Amino acid sequence: MCGLVGYFSRSNCDANIIHNMLHKIRHRGPDSFGVWESLECNIHFGHVRLSIVELSSAGHQPMSTSCGRFTIIFNGEIYNHLDIRKELGNEIKWTGTSDTETLLKSISTWGVSGTLNKAVGMFSFALWDSVERSLYLARDRIGEKPLYYGWCNGSFLFGSELKALKSHPDFDAEIDWEAVNGYLHNNYISSPLTIYSKLKQLRPGHYIKMSHDDLLSGDTPVLYKYWSLSFPVSENKHRYVDSESKLEALLSESVSLQSIADVKVGAFLSGGIDSTTIVAMLKKSGRDVSTFSIGMPNKQYDESRHAEDIAKYIGTQHYTHMITPQEALEVIDKIPAIWDEPFADSSQIPTYLVSKFAKEHVTVALSGDGGDELFMGYNQYPLLRKIWDTRYLSNLHLDTMAKIITKMGFKHSSIIARKILNLSQGWRCKTPFLLNDFWMDKYRNTEFPLLQPVPYKRNLDLNYLDGISAITQHDLNYYLCDDILTKVDRASMAVSLETRAPFLDHRIVEFAFGLPTSFKMDKYNQKKILKSVLYKHVDSKLLERPKQGFSLPMNQWLRAELKGWARDRLDSLPEGVFDKIVVDNLWKEHIDDVKDNSERIWALSNLANFLESHE
Repeated sequence: MCGLVGYFSRSNCDANIIHNMLHKIRHRGPDSFGVWESLECNIHFGHVRLSIVELSSAGHQPMSTSCGRFTIIFNGEIYNHLDIRKELGNEIKWTGTSDTETLLKSISTWGVSGTLNKAVGMFSFALWDSVERSLYLARDRIGEKPLYYGWCNGSFLFGSELKALKSHPDFDAEIDWEAVNGYLHNNYISSPLTIYSKLKQLRPGHYIKMSHDDLLSGDTPVLYKYWSLSFPVSENKHRYVDSESKLEALLSESVSLQSIADVKVGAFLSGGIDSTTIVAMLKKSGRDVSTFSIGMPNKQYDESRHAEDIAKYIGTQHYTHMITPQEALEVIDKIPAIWDEPFADSSQIPTYLVSKFAKEHVTVALSGDGGDELFMGYNQYPLLRKIWDTRYLSNLHLDTMAKIITKMGFKHSSIIARKILNLSQGWRCKTPFLLNDFWMDKYRNTEFPLLQPVPYKRNLDLNYLDGISAITQHDLNYYLCDDILTKVDRASMAVSLETRAPFLDHRIVEFAFGLPTSFKMDKYNQKKILKSVLYKHVDSKLLERPKQGFSLPMNQWLRAELKGWARDRLDSLPEGVFDKIVVDNLWKEHIDDVKDNSERIWALSNLANFLESHE
């Protein structure tokens, strides 16, 4: 795991610029750093390295081919790079064992597109081809590793984190209010947007190619898609028992590949289905396993006892850290510096703390991220499936009924009316993607705090077999990529810990989305086939409990420990941009315990924090 930065500029070529950019992301690679430049073409590369595979200088970056044609800066891991080496043949001369060298030799042989199609891993990279005089930027299929880019005042900037690009003298800090609008609706900014109007995030499964002439002309980058999901034509080809065996084989292979490292490897263990599956597969491989969890101060949110029971059953060396409210609250001041733009998934705090704790023992930690999207695990999925499958009832006059119930004014009438209205509007959504966006909207049928919101939209791929499969695909494309993986990457890399997600091997993703829906979710069960695999290795009684999630008592904290901080943040929101009446109403409803507005208040407070630091 590493960090990369680079830029093209016809005017700003001071050698200190690339060093300043690298300094901002040194946490991503504390072991070494390097720079490279093409003075002829005004291309500048910088790289910081967290050594995981090939700890010697043979893995140092930027790395060039022996002939000098290709130079690369690479962040991530290519898990099948040893297989790629075998395919390249015995005539290749290797100087070391790093996957970066494998990537370079593969590109020399098969080109960028051919290499991307062969690579199994999480990655982003920048590549300069001195013969074609072309710059390539590429990102992995699911979006585990970040890559930002854009034109700012005549310079083309790119890198692993926005903070590095912000340090370039040509950086343009203009806020993208479309991104702010989307952030408030979702609690995260959806790629390709960023908080800055001049910068974008490369979407997963895409790469960019820009010739030197394109760079000299200041052309807008053209994106090329090299991977996307496809769905089966028929559900009749699958036998459950065969699919179960295939899934276990794929998981075993993925965990085995992602356990390869020249440093210590462990795993997060929350006590849920996904992380337990990864740990069980890791133990099955015959390894000594270290697992990590944190305990919450409030028993309602604490899963540590479940994690400890499972660790004892599987036989891992388990470590638990009980966090205190003060420890968690201290992280809040670090949030703008870690995430670089507004980000309001409050589980960012425990994710940072468990990463910091795990780093005391290991350099790599496996996680269960992706299991909910692949195997239909989120709590809202059964309900959304029912709404989509009963949309033929959309002609019922439920809106009128909701208005009548509201006027009746009996106890809880407004709550009942709101639920009826939500159902009516859900039925009218034209696609499953729009239904998912509507249902997960943080301001669904609630007054919005921006006075003049700039309309925002997401590209909605209409390739789907059934409604619930489309919804899970939508979550894979956006919620997983732009919330979960962004949260984990920034939190873990802030403490120089590499995290790997075995579920997100693209072969498992393709396999899971090719399964019949009934294999993943039926009337009584979610993650059905995944549980079938897991329960061969772990007693089901240890896991039969409601899904809990990795959350904090933010509802209570905003009325107590964080009350003064949050109120100050809300008061600092700029006049003329935010509707202070709406903001005050959200606050009063929450403080008076009329309505849980903690998600909205947390998001607005983080946005205010960012805007203040931005100034």
